[in-house]
Amino acid sequence: MDLWDLAKLMGRRWYLMAPMIILTLAATSWALLTIKPDYTSTGQIMLIPPADRTPLTPAELQSTNTWVEVGEDIMAKALSISLNTNQTHKEIEGEGFSTTFEVAAEDRSSILTVTATATTAAAAQATVQRLQKQITREVDEMQARYKPKAGRAISTQVLDGGDTIEVVSSKVKRAAVVIVGVGLLLTAAVTIIGDNILRRRARAQLLRRRQGDLESGDGDDLIADTDRLPSPRANGAGGPPGGGEAVAKQDETAVLSVGRIKSTVATSNGNNSNAAGPGLTVAYRQPEIAPDDDRRGVEPDDATIILPLGNTPWAGREGRDKDNEARNR
Repeated sequence: MDLWDLAKLMGRRWYLMAPMIILTLAATSWALLTIKPDYTSTGQIMLIPPADRTPLTPAELQSTNTWVEVGEDIMAKALSISLNTNQTHKEIEGEGFSTTFEVAAEDRSSILTVTATATTAAAAQATVQRLQKQITREVDEMQARYKPKAGRAISTQVLDGGDTIEVVSSKVKRAAVVIVGVGLLLTAAVTIIGDNILRRRARAQLLRRRQGDLESGDGDDLIADTDRLPSPRANGAGGPPGGGEAVAKQDETAVLSVGRIKSTVATSNGNNSNAAGPGLTVAYRQPEIAPDDDRRGVEPDDATIILPLGNTPWAGREGRDKDNEARNR
């Protein structure tokens, strides 16, 4: 089944599709109203080189600040790696801040960008400020082992304290897309399954109706009294013109209903001086007629009617030939 067939099926079974579409729209509206968006706060902090640029004394050269030698940009890279570890995430989470954050160092720059996402704008900004304090503390701890003098160490300066806040609705959009997708799949499944069930019920009802028609038609007239041929009655007298024989391939017997009374139909196979030619011998029995019934031409009980068998499938070839000769006369 392709999309076009599915569309036609849904159009035909719209009463199955409509409730599912309404439920999907209701669920999507509920998600848009109840699911709150997230807030993202972005802050920036810069590593400042040492303010004192005078040449180092021989005593200071013995304990050179290595981070000053490698540069502020390398130190920023090292800080970004340290703050994105699982240990830092656990520490921040233990203090009640959001764990959805990232610290990134720009290439060939001493600027660190801190991004945090939380359910509220205040929580996102507080997480950014907490990470900026963490950066300042780690910068001091990384240089403490070299015991630099005042003005000879790298310091930090906050450029943006997390005041840049954006509303992130990606969570709401994802939820709406998922609900709509699942709703459409359920709609298609319910429509297809419902169509199969309705088809099966319709076929079952049709079969029951046909069986009921067949059962109710058992007592219908197959040969009525008005359909009797005006042939000579075979009641022990009369015979065919020419005294021909009715020959058939085999004797067959069927049960017909004449005047709503079951009768026996047998093929004539042999000499029958009372027959008008090759044909069916229908033996029927009429119900008794009251003595005061003045109907004319009523056959007596146990009468026999001879029907031509020339074109019947059980008539023999010889019988058909004799029937043709009788017509030619």
